[in-house]
Amino acid sequence: MKTQEIAGRFKRDPYDIDFTSTTAKVPWYDKIIHSMYGAYSFNVSWVIFSYFLLYFYTDVVGLSATIAGTIMLCARVADCFTDLWLGYMMDNVCYRWGRYRSWAIFGIIPLFALFLGVFTALPTENTALQIGWAAICYGCFGSIGATLSFMPQVPQFCNMTHNPSERETIAVIKGLCTNLAQVVGAACFQPLINLFGKNQGNEARGFFFAALTIALTVMCFQILNVFMSRKYELNRDGTCREHLRQAHHDPLMTQMRGFIENRPAVVLQIGEVLKQVMQAIKNGMVVYIFVYYLKLEGFQSTAMLAFTIALMLGVFIMKPLIRAFHDTSRAYMFCMVTSAISSLILYFVCRSGPDTAAQSMQFGLVFVLFMINGALSGTYYSFVNVMMPATVDYGEWRNGRRQAGIISAVNGFCITIGAALGAQILGILLDACGYQANQVQSDSTLQMLLVLAFVVPAVITLIHAALQIFYGLSDKKFEKCMQEISDRQREAES
Repeated sequence: MKTQEIAGRFKRDPYDIDFTSTTAKVPWYDKIIHSMYGAYSFNVSWVIFSYFLLYFYTDVVGLSATIAGTIMLCARVADCFTDLWLGYMMDNVCYRWGRYRSWAIFGIIPLFALFLGVFTALPTENTALQIGWAAICYGCFGSIGATLSFMPQVPQFCNMTHNPSERETIAVIKGLCTNLAQVVGAACFQPLINLFGKNQGNEARGFFFAALTIALTVMCFQILNVFMSRKYELNRDGTCREHLRQAHHDPLMTQMRGFIENRPAVVLQIGEVLKQVMQAIKNGMVVYIFVYYLKLEGFQSTAMLAFTIALMLGVFIMKPLIRAFHDTSRAYMFCMVTSAISSLILYFVCRSGPDTAAQSMQFGLVFVLFMINGALSGTYYSFVNVMMPATVDYGEWRNGRRQAGIISAVNGFCITIGAALGAQILGILLDACGYQANQVQSDSTLQMLLVLAFVVPAVITLIHAALQIFYGLSDKKFEKCMQEISDRQREAES
């Protein structure tokens, strides 16, 4: 009997999928490919931007921190509109290559080319030309390349499975892949810069070829996702799946009203803005802390590799934490508070002085605290992967229609505006504290660098924790919503 069951599993048609099942399993290959596409490929560029782009503009291109931060904010304005437009299109239009998959196909080439453009330092001293090039490449990367490539990931995830257990498992894998992006972006990008140019005295060339290397890995998983997602969006004969072929053609404002009525989604996305602002400041300050405060530029890659390994280990804390609190939202708030506390502890320990802190960072107390902060951050960053699909299902329960596209669009908008605001705020604060690129910093500036690196992110995280109190979707309430949705589907079928 067991032999027949095993044989049946191998013979099962991969296109035979029950899209309404809350118990069906997702193949491990699909989980990994989706996670690498939706988490690693999506996040690695933004990780690199958050750690290195401000530095690239100030110390390689030669722009002031305020101008660089302004570019990073203003160049992303168009992204806000394209996110909403694409969310509307995904909910209302279905092309022959799939409702969501088509857009992922359209974005492969633009994403690759524009990422290279961002890290291309023009051989000119014309400041206006440099600013224009940076604004166009960075702005189009977000508004065209990233929007087309990765906006479909949330709707694809919601379409793949309605099994809560499988969603949690995929969320853990996506958390690992997100932190793999942290490893590559934070710990591997600098050695690539050194290898390809900085060690030969050409840091600009190092940035370009390091970006080329990363762009090729991203393209690889974009292509694998296109092949993997075919069976979820198309029938074997190439026609679109029936449930995806249906379109409501609701006006954009009607869809936005439906989103606004979805309080858990609204709270989660406002929180995403705060989290992105915090991450932009926290990540952007790392290179400044290691170069100017600790004077450990050579140790940065080692420390960040260890930090990102801690981030990855932190992902595994999420599921036990949810079980311990018996509620995802409460576990999320606890994780935010502990992450903020760990940042404040780091600040007070590092205030002992640059020399003492530098010595302790080299596998001493500061290094241990840095790793603990990494583990807590890894847990904190992973929760959205579980909670956002739940807000999609809650919206269907409340409004009678799935709005995966528009919720994904608002999520993209919030990530965009949060990251841009964080970069702008960081640029302004760096200039305000007296920072001078490639110069020895004053004692007061060094102290302010510590505040920017640890205190400001902690305060923003605590504000986020306070906001989460208003989320309003407990795990028990979510279970009731899912049961009602299932009952409605059975009634409609009968």
